[in-house]
Amino acid sequence: MKKLILLFLVAGCSVERGASDWEPQQFSDAGPDLMVGVDGGIGEGPGAGTMDGTWLLLHEGSTCVINAEQLTHAWYVVDIQQDDRVLTESRTICRVDLSPVLGLRVIIPPAAIDSIDFVDIDKGFVSDLRVGGSYSSSSELALWGLELANPVEDEVPGDATDPGVVDGDGDGQPGVTFNVENSTCQRFQGQRQIIRYSGKFDAPNSVIGTSVNLTDVKVYGSTEALCGIAPPVISNDNFSRFRMVRIDGAGGAINLDANADGTISCEEASQVFDQVMEFRAADNNNCKR
Repeated sequence: MKKLILLFLVAGCSVERGASDWEPQQFSDAGPDLMVGVDGGIGEGPGAGTMDGTWLLLHEGSTCVINAEQLTHAWYVVDIQQDDRVLTESRTICRVDLSPVLGLRVIIPPAAIDSIDFVDIDKGFVSDLRVGGSYSSSSELALWGLELANPVEDEVPGDATDPGVVDGDGDGQPGVTFNVENSTCQRFQGQRQIIRYSGKFDAPNSVIGTSVNLTDVKVYGSTEALCGIAPPVISNDNFSRFRMVRIDGAGGAINLDANADGTISCEEASQVFDQVMEFRAADNNNCKR
């Protein structure tokens, strides 16, 4: 049984508060003054008439690993420039949590998160900024411990000595290193992930919707043989969702630019991570075929 648990846990990341026993990573507490210019809640306000500005996105991605559902919660700060109905989007990933299995879970270290290389390959678009208007993101193409000449079409190298494999997090191991909570096991892997988000405005400063997620993983070694096993990661898009909310104060939105420097950091945004969307518990019934 322990072997099966670890198989679930070491699956590639694709990225219940009330129904989970997770112990989330904590950013430093900047105190209540961080919430500057706040007149309403998350997603509230009349809207700015444009998507130009800074948004916070929470993605709840579902994948199936040996018929078990694994949820990945990933928080992003997204800077958007709108030209007519075309969107140029720049993403910074702040935190990634994977759901536990029998109390155990994979930990994505900050060094691995900081090393992710986002590759721009296309644009997003928005049809209408009013409630009910449609939003389609640009493709989020993320490389973990990889440098590929053609990041979309090239195969993820299977050999750690391939020049396409790099020490992304600078720990002397190929790819990036994932840890297993309550274990000494470490796994070294390369990963490519492509996500597209499609949704609608449920409020002028809030978009909700679903995602399409592709994840390719290759393992280049591990400190223990058990966590070096790589079962297939199957996208489970019918059960994935996201919410994106404006956080720069425009259009009556919440303003998280605490130091008024014109940018919003992950630390500033982290103060409202638990307010963006209510989590659900992983449900293995969602992976029955």
